[in-house]
Amino acid sequence: MTTPTVVLQLGAAQVGLDAYNNRVFVGRDPAASQLAHLEAGLSRRHAEVWLTQGNVWIRDLGSANGTWVNGQAIGGSPVVLQPGMQVYLGSVPLAVRWTSGGAIAAAPAAPAFAAQVQHHQQQVAQAAAAAPAPLASQPLPKDYSYRRQDANGNGVVLLALKQDTAWSGQKLHGFVEFTALDNETVASITVELIEKHADGPGKGHVWDRVLVRQGPWKALHNDVLPLPFEIDVPSGVAPSAREVHWYLHAVVDINWASDVDVELPLTMRNHDLERIRDALGALDYRFSEWRSRAHAQRFDARFQPPAQHRGRINGVDVGVEYLGATVKLALQIDKKGRDREEAVAIDLAQLRGSPVEVLTATLQKIIDDAMR
Repeated sequence: MTTPTVVLQLGAAQVGLDAYNNRVFVGRDPAASQLAHLEAGLSRRHAEVWLTQGNVWIRDLGSANGTWVNGQAIGGSPVVLQPGMQVYLGSVPLAVRWTSGGAIAAAPAAPAFAAQVQHHQQQVAQAAAAAPAPLASQPLPKDYSYRRQDANGNGVVLLALKQDTAWSGQKLHGFVEFTALDNETVASITVELIEKHADGPGKGHVWDRVLVRQGPWKALHNDVLPLPFEIDVPSGVAPSAREVHWYLHAVVDINWASDVDVELPLTMRNHDLERIRDALGALDYRFSEWRSRAHAQRFDARFQPPAQHRGRINGVDVGVEYLGATVKLALQIDKKGRDREEAVAIDLAQLRGSPVEVLTATLQKIIDDAMR
């Protein structure tokens, strides 16, 4: 089991964040938030807290009573949390404990602060009632032709991309469009990138999530709101395979009513793994499929040898492991009658920067040296 980097506490509920389970919604509704506390002053999905590159971030998700850091309402702009701060969701304190040392204590809200939260709530309600969602000046672009939508009685949400394929380490550009089927208050619109692995949790792992628009705002019947977004595809994620499926998930969070959401399947590709596959393919080693671990940036594959080597070698086992800005490439030669032998490690800059011919020659030398 992975040791959490930080532990969050809201009321009596706790959740840990680590490198792979690194994002949670925090709020009142256990069905909508991974860290939930049944307190009337919380919105059902009040805020988001996430861990990235060693920092803990928080942002509000259009809550009625606001998310407060050191006495300031932060809105949808992410804020880095540090030990010693004061953090409140409305008047409910959020405690944070770093396992390496340091904490944010859960101190009860002072009466003066509770009055400040109530005043904020009144301002938010007035602004939401006065400002309907602005209509877009142009429709969703036609070249975003890979589309899927879903709906309920509150509205229709559509996700659109230019194509169904994404690449590891790049940004994915798309549009989300919401059509209101009733007069309602929208708290936020988010889009998340999810990997669903056969050995992982049923709901999948969220690699990135973007707040496309923060509310609250009043959406009127038949309002159509197309919004562009971009989301990061982390470096070194698993390509689509039999046990790995990817999709985008858009959620329109509607106050006092059912959310509207849609999923858009993706084909994920990893150029680093493809370069290794192609380099060994140029040596006539035959590839079947990369095997991955849930949420981990580690991949393994066996390459069958060409006919002229089958009397001496059973295969080449390749392991690729992403370690921050570098990648470890290990080859083990399964020789007939002898144990496997680990051969080499190559960093990420070499893997990506070298021509495929150089990578092919490097792998050829490794195999030749191991066969002596």
